[in-house]
Amino acid sequence: MIDYIEEHLEEELSLDRMVAEFFVSKYHIAHFFKDHIGMSVHQYVQKKRLEACREAIRNNMKISEAYLLFGFKDYSEFYKAFRKEYGMSPKEWQETVMNIPEF
Repeated sequence: MIDYIEEHLEEELSLDRMVAEFFVSKYHIAHFFKDHIGMSVHQYVQKKRLEACREAIRNNMKISEAYLLFGFKDYSEFYKAFRKEYGMSPKEWQETVMNIPEF
């Protein structure tokens, strides 16, 4: 399930989709994630999408392209999630990363 999520970040990854893909119950998936990952499926998917967005931005992709590519429906949703996860806005993070000199 973990590999599947990471390979399909740009697609819909709802609990219903996971049930259809793996032929197990919502209960089983939800408990697997809570017991083995320590968070809900939704939280895990969001965290992986934010990491993918951050890496894409680091590699010079526009913020407006990155959040759409990795499954965020609108900028407001992405902005709130990014700020909560990293403590700064996507633009602030981008400016911080791009101003760090490479050795």
